[in-house]
Parts: sequence; structure tokens; C-alpha cells
Amino acid sequence: MFIETYYDDRAVATSTSEPVIPYPELSGEELTVWQKYLPIRNLHSRFNTVTIPGAVITEIERAKKATGLFDRVEIWSRTDDPMAVGVMNEEKPRYFSIVRWGDAELTLAQVKRKLWAEKCLLGLTLLAGSAVCLAAATYAVISLGG
Repeated sequence: MFIETYYDDRAVATSTSEPVIPYPELSGEELTVWQKYLPIRNLHSRFNTVTIPGAVITEIERAKKATGLFDRVEIWSRTDDPMAVGVMNEEKPRYFSIVRWGDAELTLAQVKRKLWAEKCLLGLTLLAGSAVCLAAATYAVISLGG
């Protein structure tokens, strides 16, 4: 099983008023891609901990305790490829990658290609379904009309 933690002990504060966040922020295109690829959202406390490996639970607990920054930790998932995401600031949420695990180690580029392929497959399925309906309607008209 693949497990990737995003904790960076070399993280430094960008200003004196901002606390150090040792996890990378998800924003822009990266945030959009992960939200589309991992559409199911659960609070960590409601996620089935039986399916979460021990190393992942340890990393989530470190994020919750050490930083004290996250209002909540969510598990974003789809079949066999979840990611724990720290969420802070409810009014204008900011998202941070904590840990990802699953069956495949996918890069952002691979996830984008996979989403594109799924979109194309959906389009082809709709097109094929329309063609079958049109053929059935044409057959019915010819059979009943003739």
C-alpha cells in the first residue's frame, strides 16, 4: 500500500503574525483537481478507522495536535485512494494536504489525465446511448409504419 505524508519539518513562517504550517496548502488548479478526483468528503472522526493504516492515523494525529491550526480534518476519497486534508478558517476555507494513501501513487498530472479520460468516457457513453435510442425509435417507426 502506498502512503505519502506531506509534513515538512523545514517549514518556516512567512511573517511574524502567521503561524508555521508544516503542510503544503492546496490552492488554485491543484485544489480544483483534487476536489474533482476525490469527491467524497468525511470528517476524520466519522471515517471508518478500520480502513486507515496505522501510519496514516499517526500522521493525522500529529497534524491535529502539533499545529493546532486546523478547524477539522477531512478525508477526501474515492475508491482506494483517500487523502487527509486539514481545513482552517471556516469563513474562507484553506486546505492543506496532510497524508495520502491507497493503491496507486498518482501525480497531479496523472490525476488530471484520469479525470479527462473519465470525462471523455462519459461523453462517449452518452453518445452511444443516444445512438441506440435513435436506432430503436427508427426501427419502431419503420416496423409500425410499414
